[in-house]
Amino acid sequence: MISVYRDEVKDALFRKSSKCTKKNNVITTRAPENWTASRVKNLRKSLYLAQSVFADVLGVSLATVVSWENSQNVPCPMAARLMEILEACPDVLLEAGIVDIN
Repeated sequence: MISVYRDEVKDALFRKSSKCTKKNNVITTRAPENWTASRVKNLRKSLYLAQSVFADVLGVSLATVVSWENSQNVPCPMAARLMEILEACPDVLLEAGIVDIN
């Protein structure tokens, strides 16, 4: 999956002969999505992770995950982006060595 992305970026750079920037339209980005309490909880459950392990995976405290799932707070943009990636590519947890199955 990552190699496909790299190939696309290399092709775009070859055509433009410059860096990937928004100004030269080599690449476009979108803002992170908003995450509801139920979406956070559904992602965590789809990964079969306890709240404490999910917190470790995201690099946040257990209290933070609990507050997201109870609608007391919403994930910051960086956490939201990471959760989007985990939702789309859950295998990245194993591939990046973030979790290990014993």
